[in-house]
Amino acid sequence: MDLFKDCLESIDEQEYREFELYILDNNPSNTIEVTIQEFFPDIVDKVHYRRLKKKNGMSYAYNIGTHFAEGDYLVFFGQHDRLSSKTLSSLNEKLEELENKECVIYTDHDELIGLDRKNPHFKTDFNKELFLQMDYIGDFVCISKALCKRLGEFNEKAITSTLYEFILRAAFKKESIEHIPSLLYHKRASDKAMTKEQRNDAKYYCKEHLALATSYLRQNDVICEGRIDASLKKWHLDYDDSTFRRFSGDYMFLRDDNVRLYTRNNVKKMYAYLCQPDVAVVGVRFIDRGFKIDNVGYIYDTDGAWYPAFHGQSVFRDTYDGIGSMPRDVSVVDCGCCLIDAKVYRMLRGFDTRLTGQDAMFDFCMRARARGFRIILLPRVIARWKEKSVETPADNHEIIMEKHGAIIEKGDSFYNKNLPIGMENYILPGTQE
Repeated sequence: MDLFKDCLESIDEQEYREFELYILDNNPSNTIEVTIQEFFPDIVDKVHYRRLKKKNGMSYAYNIGTHFAEGDYLVFFGQHDRLSSKTLSSLNEKLEELENKECVIYTDHDELIGLDRKNPHFKTDFNKELFLQMDYIGDFVCISKALCKRLGEFNEKAITSTLYEFILRAAFKKESIEHIPSLLYHKRASDKAMTKEQRNDAKYYCKEHLALATSYLRQNDVICEGRIDASLKKWHLDYDDSTFRRFSGDYMFLRDDNVRLYTRNNVKKMYAYLCQPDVAVVGVRFIDRGFKIDNVGYIYDTDGAWYPAFHGQSVFRDTYDGIGSMPRDVSVVDCGCCLIDAKVYRMLRGFDTRLTGQDAMFDFCMRARARGFRIILLPRVIARWKEKSVETPADNHEIIMEKHGAIIEKGDSFYNKNLPIGMENYILPGTQE
């Protein structure tokens, strides 16, 4: 009950007061109803408490709440978690900026361990490939009621993955999924080791999410299997590569003479990801001497300078939020080794011959993304530069800014602005080795 009161207190502290609150109780008790009335005496007409007749799970409860809610936007979150006092006002500001207001919005979050806020999760903008293998969005989302009506009710067969399934549905329908890069949600967590029961729950959670991801891919003619990660926080997809032909004309394998590959069946592994109809380029992870990471893709700043992601970090340590070892959408891959869809290459008329090296790849990836294609980084394929030159002509930058400046000035959508930009990226202050 104390944690529930803590949650109510955070709602009562909202700067933005134009809201109604629905509390749906699967385990009815008079104590909860009285507590709610004590917290919100000034807006009692906007606070609704419903005792559910059926214990049919979270999806059923969300469907009941969605049916009765009168507002245009629905905000869902856990009963023991907290909101920042600016959460609702920030959501309102975001909606005012958007042209398409029928959308899903999520935010960054950190963890509440006792009274302490720890482990900030600064997230990427919507990252389809990462989301297919890790629910990085989490339990807090805002959804347009109009979008709920268009996509249909929450799937009541989903036990632990109610919101995940809905967002997957929205993603494959190409609906708008927006991100606010701010710590507006504080999720209750524990730093204790999981009990046997908790481990079983975590396994079920991953199993259900994995089943949904593979199901949605198969519905879109993408065949894959999956397996649960040992961390019990994510899962891995193994895309079907049975259609791969070594000398097929539907892909282009680019590898610089100075690049050495350390893994087997590299092109085949990359091709499995390239088979997705919205993927244009698949890149790989580069390592450096001393068991350090050279790059896992590239990020760029608002001035158009690009930096190798995770550069200098140990290959034996997990990266920030584990994403350095996960297949994910990125803005740019390393020009030293990648696989390109031949049709996309022809559509874009190849590389800009005025540009060289990494700048040419930067431009190609930017043009592909502007056409709605994705660029995927595949860390399981490992390469290393024998010799690497990073010098490029000075006028390359001018050409790139002339072509893509309007997009570049908004920042890299796959790199959170709250994380440090530059060569030491994806490292929170105070966490360096």
